[in-house]
Amino acid sequence: MRNLEKDEIEMAKKRARMLAVGFRIFSEKTIEVATIKEIAKACGFGYKTMFRYFGTKTALVIAIGANIWKEYAVKVEEMYRARGGDAMNGAEELAFFLDCFIDLYQNHKDILRFIRNFETYIRHENVSKEDLGAYNAVVDGFARKFHAVYQKAEQDGTLKLGLPETEFFPTIMYIMLSASEKFAEGLVYPPEHEKDMTRELELLKNMILRAYTNEK
Repeated sequence: MRNLEKDEIEMAKKRARMLAVGFRIFSEKTIEVATIKEIAKACGFGYKTMFRYFGTKTALVIAIGANIWKEYAVKVEEMYRARGGDAMNGAEELAFFLDCFIDLYQNHKDILRFIRNFETYIRHENVSKEDLGAYNAVVDGFARKFHAVYQKAEQDGTLKLGLPETEFFPTIMYIMLSASEKFAEGLVYPPEHEKDMTRELELLKNMILRAYTNEK
């Protein structure tokens, strides 16, 4: 009789390998160009095995997107605790989340390249909200954290909350994410002799903080 627990562990290992290899290849070659056959070969699995796990290329892409944000969320929690966590005021927490985008640029350019390509691919394929359920569930976790920052700032008055919450954080985070993605892909020409765009992201972060932080 087969050992079901052992089978489940083996299946989880195979799935994790597919996600990791798929992420690497999609980040390097773009989602549109890379194929399931190519990823299966790099994994050491058969083409049909990949489809037994994910069914379609789109399902694999969504699973990878959800997985990388889930893994990064763990790092965010670690950085949050190291920074002082709940002891931070609203403005300090906003600065922390802006720093997360700088961390992505400095240490996870592959994530930024994948996400930029992911957004284009999802729109092009007209993927439904239902199919994006697993991905949106992970992203909603970040939205809840931003909500907590907004609530804290309402209480401590450290941020200028002239915009409603539904506009405040999406606007700020889109600006930082868009800039980080473009810098990671090299779509913005850097200043002469400058290859790293961290300084530009720091300047953007400080501009946002000056615009929305109340002076003490």
